[in-house]
Amino acid sequence: MKRTKQRMTARVAAGVVTTSLLLGSGFAWAGQLVYEPINPSFGGSPLNGSYLFNKAQSQDDNKDPDAPDFGNLSETDLFLQDLRAGVVNDAINDAKEGEAGRTSVIESSTLRVRIRSLGNGGFVMNIVDRRTGEETTVNFGQPSGQF
Repeated sequence: MKRTKQRMTARVAAGVVTTSLLLGSGFAWAGQLVYEPINPSFGGSPLNGSYLFNKAQSQDDNKDPDAPDFGNLSETDLFLQDLRAGVVNDAINDAKEGEAGRTSVIESSTLRVRIRSLGNGGFVMNIVDRRTGEETTVNFGQPSGQF
């Protein structure tokens, strides 16, 4: 009986020691809580900005009723858009690189676009809406010496 009592005392003592070690080690590893902001608007890392923006975009269910719907365009429509963009781009490059006074004209059923070179990379684009007669002129740069 004496041995049984000694064993129980030893087990209780071992349990108390183990429990105190486990609880005491938690305090040894614990540290002060430090607030670190995530959002760059409130002091967080600027590298988090794109991540947070993409998360917000993925959760956004709102649709702009005035937004164009490009999903309904056929391959032919997309090709024609690319072709028009290429023609306008070529005309603008000709005007930027050409001598002063050089003119390119692009006509469609609804628009007439006239691009005139000013020399030294500048040009004027004149756009006429054939249906309404509305005319828009846009200046892109000035030739050297003119302000």
